[in-house]
Amino acid sequence: MEQRFSDIVRIDPPHRYQDWRKVTASPGSTLTDVLRAEVPDGSDVLVVAGDDLLLSAPAREVGPGRTVATLRAGTGPLTHDRLRVLLRSLEESDPAAIRRTAEALTGALAGAAGLALTDPLTRSLATVTGTGLGGEGPATGTFRPGVAQAAPAGRQRLTGAVVDGRVAVKGRPVVYGRRPVPGLRQEWYEKLSALSHYPLVLTVEDGAVTGMKAVESGSALAAAALSALFTADPGHARVTGLEFGLNPTAPRLPFSTESNIAAAGGAAASVHLVLGSSELTEYQLVLGCATSTLTAVGDPTPLAGAGTAARRSPRRPQPAAAVRACR
Repeated sequence: MEQRFSDIVRIDPPHRYQDWRKVTASPGSTLTDVLRAEVPDGSDVLVVAGDDLLLSAPAREVGPGRTVATLRAGTGPLTHDRLRVLLRSLEESDPAAIRRTAEALTGALAGAAGLALTDPLTRSLATVTGTGLGGEGPATGTFRPGVAQAAPAGRQRLTGAVVDGRVAVKGRPVVYGRRPVPGLRQEWYEKLSALSHYPLVLTVEDGAVTGMKAVESGSALAAAALSALFTADPGHARVTGLEFGLNPTAPRLPFSTESNIAAAGGAAASVHLVLGSSELTEYQLVLGCATSTLTAVGDPTPLAGAGTAARRSPRRPQPAAAVRACR
């Protein structure tokens, strides 16, 4: 736990573990520091923090016998309430259902000669072409040992494809910073947060954004923020992938949390446009395409996004042992 959450998070006795404990990270410490000094090998770890230093660690530091899930928390007066929602979504996630959705989507993408992303509200249309369109990255609802994986689970990424056309981005954005500079990532998120309510149409040519049109005045601030990032480094304008959210229990929350990507919402899978690269550019942006539908070229059947409906599973009973956020 980051220190500010140590007193408000309680761990109920879990059935599957012989021993459990809560570790409070010292101010300024990294996840690597905590794993080395305070977490036994072979332990499963849930990290609750807002500090980027505590949310990632190299695979060699995690080790092959540990499963590490990192849950990003926000700031502000509603932080505890939002954390409670995130923890509850972890309890209610159904890994088997998420895995079935991932497998179905992967099969459909792999069988497509090309993809079309359409938005009827803005009359936007973009094509996605490339070889091997099957999904990549974490394709199940479970956490894997050996790496620090962002929670909630249920995300799948499509890389190596080329986007051309007009893409309407709308929805809660997620901003990653290559360097953990306090406040800067949040500042860019706030500038892009108008996309939660107003769409912005991006013109994409050969995989790079070459123009923008604010459909409503509310998205003009987001357009200005993107323009500034593109000017600072044209790499930010490069479309590096599509990301899909497969988890129907993951919430969308008003801060830069990975849950905004994992959330399927009311769809079978949500669709997001990825700009920039966490390895090559200062920031990586994941922008929702909440009003768009992804289909295979020549087939009108929706694969992801608007127009798809999540398959509802019977609600699982709440576990007797649970992690809960308390006031």
